[in-house]
Amino acid sequence: MWKILFIVGAFVTLVMSRPQGADERPEPYEYQYEVKDPEQNLFFDKNEAGDVTGRVTGRYSVLLPDNRLMTVEYSVDGESGFVPIIKFEDNANPFAG
Repeated sequence: MWKILFIVGAFVTLVMSRPQGADERPEPYEYQYEVKDPEQNLFFDKNEAGDVTGRVTGRYSVLLPDNRLMTVEYSVDGESGFVPIIKFEDNANPFAG
């Protein structure tokens, strides 16, 4: 499982680090992943999308050791940079359903 996560991370890093010329527009992309391991009380996920203007929006969640679920929704724009909104959910159970 960690190997898959590492490969996905390496691929995203490679794609994101590709140099773009002055006349080249960003290419739209979208990706997501989720890791659930109830026996280890381990949960995290992420999804992200970028458009042709270079704007990126995304969200990721992590189950914290105190059973709160931290969710970060964010956008990245040339003018405003990285803008996160962080929320916490008490007594979360991302394994249900």
